[in-house]
Amino acid sequence: MKLINKLAILVLLSSLMVACGKKKAPPVADTPEQPPVVIEDTQVDPVTTYQYNGQKFYDICCDSDDLNNAESLLSQRVIWFAYDQATVESDYREVIAIHARYLSENPSAKMVLEGHADERGTPEYNLALGEKRGKSVANLMRAQGASAGQISVVSFGEEKPVALCNDDSCWSQNRRVRIVYTAK
Repeated sequence: MKLINKLAILVLLSSLMVACGKKKAPPVADTPEQPPVVIEDTQVDPVTTYQYNGQKFYDICCDSDDLNNAESLLSQRVIWFAYDQATVESDYREVIAIHARYLSENPSAKMVLEGHADERGTPEYNLALGEKRGKSVANLMRAQGASAGQISVVSFGEEKPVALCNDDSCWSQNRRVRIVYTAK
């Protein structure tokens, strides 16, 4: 009886191996490159554009001149957060991705991520929240190719507000991470 069970298992495994064998991948069709767009007898290469904060930006990256180019996402240096949150909202993923790309393509570049919080909460809590926010942005950048040695995080908590009034419109401006390049 044991011999029959062993033979049955052997036959079953053999048929599974045959059924799961390597299959040839279908041939890849040759896709032609996207041709340049012709506008009034001049050629312009197609460029990826992004919508951010109601404005249109171009995927211009990654040399130090792009850091101050108002048409590049690299010129965007503030990530805002919801109340009492350190999770990066999807609206800011493209900005973080372009900065991570810049860092990965420019190994000598370095940045400080300054975490901030609004005035609500204790000073200790706000310092911790600012640090969590900075680390959230840093983790996303590292996941997208930036090295840990290029990014440092500092928290100012509630100490450096950009808006001083006492309502949600001001508090929302103070819940942020500011990207500051220290080396290009």
